[in-house]
Amino acid sequence: MGLELLFQIFELCIIPLLAVLTGYLVQWIKAKTAEATEKNQKDVFDKYITMLGETVAKCVSATNQTYVDALKKAGSFDAEAQQYAFDMTLSAVMGVLGQDAIEYLTAIYGDLHTYLTTLIEAEVKAQKE
Repeated sequence: MGLELLFQIFELCIIPLLAVLTGYLVQWIKAKTAEATEKNQKDVFDKYITMLGETVAKCVSATNQTYVDALKKAGSFDAEAQQYAFDMTLSAVMGVLGQDAIEYLTAIYGDLHTYLTTLIEAEVKAQKE
């Protein structure tokens, strides 16, 4: 009779309790997976945003050193030369970023060209000050 009582207790208490615990375990695993995914997405976002900012700053600086400064000294930095300097900088930024970064940033910002234009212009102004 003692063994039968143990089986009845097991069937009535332990099995339903295991089902409830399993449900909580599944929810906990889903929550931890979502948390890890969110952290990973934030890390990727931070990586590409940092990369973008640093790349724009370096490319603007390089364009200034290799092209703009000489033309300004010669007094020939006109609108056409300004457009050329911008195109040179934009091309350098796109080349440094690489395809993965471009695809990711395009997914985030949509029109990456417009966003880069704004960043480059802001960086040019910041480096003038």
